[in-house]
Formats: sequence, C-alpha cells, structure tokens
Amino acid sequence: MLPLISIILATLAVGTVATFFAGARARWVALGVSTVFLIEVALLFAGYTGWPGYSTSLVPGFSDTETYAWIHLSWLRINYAVGVDGISLVLILLTAILQIATVIYSWGETHRPAGYFGLVMLTCLGSFGVFVALDVLLFFLFWEAVLVPMFFLIGYWGGPNRRYAALKFFVYTHVASIVMLVGLLALVFYSGATSFDFSSIYAAARGLAPEVQVFLFLALFFGFAVKFPIVPFHTWLPDAHVEAPTGGSVLLAGLLLKLGGYGLIRWAVEVLPYAIHALQPLLFLIAFLSIIWGSVLALAQRDLKRLVAYSSINHMGIVLLAIALDSSLGLLAAVLLMFAHGIVSGLLFMTSGSVHHQYGTRDIHTLGGLTPTAPGLATLLMAGSLASLGLPALIGFPAEFTAFVATWNGIGYWVLIPLIVLVVTAAFYLWMMQRVLFGPQKGLPAEVPGLPWYESAGMGILLAFTVLFGILPSLLVNVIVNSPVKGFPGT
Repeated sequence: MLPLISIILATLAVGTVATFFAGARARWVALGVSTVFLIEVALLFAGYTGWPGYSTSLVPGFSDTETYAWIHLSWLRINYAVGVDGISLVLILLTAILQIATVIYSWGETHRPAGYFGLVMLTCLGSFGVFVALDVLLFFLFWEAVLVPMFFLIGYWGGPNRRYAALKFFVYTHVASIVMLVGLLALVFYSGATSFDFSSIYAAARGLAPEVQVFLFLALFFGFAVKFPIVPFHTWLPDAHVEAPTGGSVLLAGLLLKLGGYGLIRWAVEVLPYAIHALQPLLFLIAFLSIIWGSVLALAQRDLKRLVAYSSINHMGIVLLAIALDSSLGLLAAVLLMFAHGIVSGLLFMTSGSVHHQYGTRDIHTLGGLTPTAPGLATLLMAGSLASLGLPALIGFPAEFTAFVATWNGIGYWVLIPLIVLVVTAAFYLWMMQRVLFGPQKGLPAEVPGLPWYESAGMGILLAFTVLFGILPSLLVNVIVNSPVKGFPGT
C-alpha cells in the first residue's frame, strides 16, 4: 500500500523549507505545494477504507495506517504511527482548503514574503501532523510545532500591539500544552499500555479505575480547552486575532482552534469513556457559559475582527456541548461544526481584512454604506455573516441543526439555551451588517479601488465551499458516520 500520509508529510515539509528559501518567488512555491497538497488529500479521500465495502486497516478503526519503530527501549516503545479516520479526514480537508485560500489571499504580501509564506506552510504542516498522529510523542511534537509559526506570524506581521498579543498567545497555549503532555504521559504509564500508540493506549485505558480516568480527563481537558478556547480560558484569543495579520487570523480560527476539539475527542473522550460520563454536568456548564458569554461580548464589540473572534468562542462552546452529549449524533455535530466554523470564520476574517485594507479601519461605528462603493466585498461579508448565523443552504445550517437535534435528544429542553443564544448571534451579525453595509456613508471616500484579484479569489474559494457543503452536507456526513472507529459512546 502506498504510504500516502508520509508522502503528504514529506510534500509539506520539503515545500515549507523550499518556501523559506525561495525569496521573492515564495508565493509561487507555496501555491504549487498547496495545490499538490489538495490533490493528495483528494487521493486520501478516494482511498479511505472507512467507506462501506472496504476492509479494515492494520490498526483497528483507522485507514492508511503506517507504523515504524522509532524509539524502542526495554521500558519505552515510541513509534512513528500515523493514520486517518472519518473525523481526522474531514479536518485534513479543512486544512488543505484553508492553506490554498490563505496563500492566494496573501498574494500581495511584500514584507519578507519568504518568511511569511513559509510560516503559513509550517502552520498547516503542524496541523496536518496533529490530525494524523497516532502516537503520543508524535502528536505532541506536531502540536507544539504549530505554536512557533503562529507566534512569529502575530509577533512580526501583526498590528501595533503584536508583541503583547503574541506573547500572551504563546504563554497561554504553551502552559496548557505542558499540562496536556503530563496528562498524556500519565495516561500511558497509569494504563499500563505497551507502547505510546493510540491503539495500545485505547485498549489499556479501559482498565483504569474511575477516579484515575476522571483525574486524567481533567488534565487533558485543560490542555485542549485553552486551545479551543472556551470560558474561562479564552482571553488570549481576541487579542491574538486583532493583532494577527489576516492570513494568521484565518489559520488561527480555522485550524488552531480545531486542534483543541480534535485532541479532546481523540485522546480524552474516546479513551476515557467513564470520565466524560462522570464529568458531563461540568462540561455542560462550561459549554453553556461559553455559548452565552461569546455571544454577549460579540454584541458589544466595535472592532469587526474582535466581533468575529468573540463569535468563535460562542461556536466553540456549541462544539463542546456536542462533544459532551456523549452520543454518535453529538460527535457528528461536533465535527461538522468544526469544519463549518473553519470555513466561515476564515471567510469572515478575510472580509474584515479587506475592509481594513480598503478603508483603513475596522471600526463598525465609523464604517457605513459600503455596499455602493464595494458591492463585491459587501456580498462576501454578508454571505459569511449569514452562514455563521445558520442560514439554510449555507454550511452553518446543517452543522448547527445537527447540534440542536443532538442536544434535544440528549438533554431535552436544555436545548433552549443555545437556541435563545442563536437569536443573540443573529442580532450581532444583523447589527453589524446594518451599520457597515447599509445607510449613509460616514466620511468614507465615494470611490475606492476594487478588491485585488487575489483577495477576491481567496474569499471566493471559501464562499464556494460554504455553498457546496451547505447544499450537499452528505459529502462530509458520509465520511464521518462511516468512520470505522469503534468504541465511541453510542456508536
């Protein structure tokens, strides 16, 4: 069998190094590698053994698995182990889409373009590695590899307070990573697993005492929750988004936030089934707080990027709620929500960046009447906003509808909380659109240059996928529900 995952990793690694040394041609190298990456991901989909009628792979529950000895001692067995299932495959597709869209949107970057595009590539390489890693140490190395390029993207290419935002991002996420690593290592050694592989840990962790499962779950939850982020670990996110360059914001919201949700599902929920059942009330409480707090704060924002950042906290709260439901439908909703949020938030941050590029401000109270002067940008901003609040035929609708059905099936009338908050979500998006897109112009130029082709193309890619998967969500659902992962509660 062709080692496709290793080939993709090699493609991204070589492409990243080549981009760093490509000088003024870095954007072309990044575009070429991103195109190849997208094609390789399509091949990964085509060969996915989770489809009905395919045989199972060497590692139960995963397709395209590869396992090679790495560090083998008498008491320590660490392997290069990779593979995909329906959950990781959908998030890998998200990675490929956001990478090529970000590279195209950032085509006009002239300030050290080799460094910028190289860091974009490195961020996507680390994210892909997180989604395919089936060994604890390999997973952690890729997890940490994502922090470094994002730190420099914010700290060097960001806004006026970029150093503060970059340092805050790094400290928060790195401390959480240390706690997560301790939890993962404790999971290996306390369970008596014979190696660091997911399959070995998954089998051995079933024998852990209930109180040990709860303790390990809390440690892992803290590490993943900061990356989500959810209340009360969310304070680094708005600062990072406001100061990050547009491409950095797209990857931060579209990919890095998904690492937390994916890690929680893969290394905590699937492995420690008793713990999620025991801690379900706590998870529900945190999820509801995140849903409410993110929406209320978004409603109070004047900065367009900060509004989208706080809406991300709201959406990640719904993801946590879906995961905490402890059901197969909840799992489906969580993965759909992560994919949908990655595409839509990327589109919204791109439109926010283009508004700033065109008008020199993101202040909602300053902007007004953009539609006559920039109809294309206004259309893209409206489409992203409507998708985020869950308009039918756009990708947000099937994801949120599935989450609400799963919540109703799981906890009944408690679904009213996210449904009521959905009204607040609609309110702050409609409020924003009414002030930014319509009404009289507020001291803005009557004519502005048209959107650069590369910004329009980057946003157009994300809009196309927003509509495609909004009309045909089965393209994603079939991958997720046919995932051969065994043992997730309710499957």
